[in-house]
Amino acid sequence: MISSSVSRAASLIGSLACLLAPLILSSPLARAENWNISGQAKYFLSHSRYDVDNVFAAAGSRSPIDHHLNLRLSASQRWGNRWDTVIHYTASALSADSIEAARSVAALPTLASYDSPNDDARLFNLTSVVSDQGKNLQAHRFDRLSVGYSETGYVFRFGRHAVSWGNGMIFQPMDIFNPFSPTTIDKEYKPGDDMAYLQNLLASGNDLQSVLIPRRDIASGDLRADESSLAMKYHHYTGGGADMDFLAARHYGENLAGFGFAIDWQGAVIRGDLVNVWAAAGTTVSGVTSINYSWVWSGHNMSGYGEYFRNGYGISDGNYSALALTANAALMSRISRREIFTLGKDYVAGSITIEATPRWLLNAALINNMNDNSWLTQWVANFDWQENWTLLAGTNLPFGAKGTEYGGIEGATLGEYIGGGKSVFLQIAHYF
Repeated sequence: MISSSVSRAASLIGSLACLLAPLILSSPLARAENWNISGQAKYFLSHSRYDVDNVFAAAGSRSPIDHHLNLRLSASQRWGNRWDTVIHYTASALSADSIEAARSVAALPTLASYDSPNDDARLFNLTSVVSDQGKNLQAHRFDRLSVGYSETGYVFRFGRHAVSWGNGMIFQPMDIFNPFSPTTIDKEYKPGDDMAYLQNLLASGNDLQSVLIPRRDIASGDLRADESSLAMKYHHYTGGGADMDFLAARHYGENLAGFGFAIDWQGAVIRGDLVNVWAAAGTTVSGVTSINYSWVWSGHNMSGYGEYFRNGYGISDGNYSALALTANAALMSRISRREIFTLGKDYVAGSITIEATPRWLLNAALINNMNDNSWLTQWVANFDWQENWTLLAGTNLPFGAKGTEYGGIEGATLGEYIGGGKSVFLQIAHYF
């Protein structure tokens, strides 16, 4: 198994080299003198184990091994005192048993299928898939490509970049633009979107951010207002250890309003977001609140938090059958566009991080679906290996009865289940 994994990793490296050579040799960025250029290379290995009644096992991958190699080249430049350009180019190569298995799963495609990376819904097509068949995928894209203009009190940026809003620790109901999944390990970069962004910096220290994200209808390719987003968020600092956010948006044809806060209290920080959506089917409220605290124990820096999340679109009775999920169109549409990652309505989560040494962090996190009493635990060790190198390793361990979210929900075929697999993972990252 080890020799096979090494061979597949070497094949991935060769694929990336072939993919990048023309770009590196021909790009003027390689010869630019005034550009700030950096990069990172990451190799991610995961090994999962599923029960025999899992759909992946039926597809021939009860113990899939996935390899993922990613290279990011970053370049930025300031033009005079006010203009700037940011460019991030990424190239990825995957060799993944789970992708091959997912291609063969016809049931519940939103939950179990695999989709090739694309920019079908974005304003610009900056993604190219070189090869996508079987267990292999090779693709490259511009994940950041924008021009900015700034002066006293204003910042404007147009192009592909990312915006993050919200005060949640694991769950982010107010972050409506490509939020991270609660189980994402590497949160260094979130996917970029094509947008126009304006930030008004007020003399009081408050600010107003405005975002316009035009999107296309996937079927026709036409720009559609009911697929696009226009949002504004006002951030207010009270001066007494409290921050407040006010959000108003028109998002995928629905009106949305939100309120967020962060308050210092007795050495802890209490955060929260409340989001209300008005749609043709009615009003839906989602929210999150958490308390975060840091302390020193036996000479080690410690931090921890507890969080409660209310998914207004979630299912409260634990019935995740194909019929029930299909009937909940609002939930499934948000899962398909990667805004929501959970099926239930009520969740509690917690995490503790210990600084074992200044270069070694240990983290234990858990998520509990309160509606079906299933659990997901995640254990991660992050080691600052040496200068410009980091090593990350851990495991995901789900617990729950069959038919629950983390125990494995029912598939379309009687006696088959989706999810519930245990996994271990390893990531090596190099920065240059």
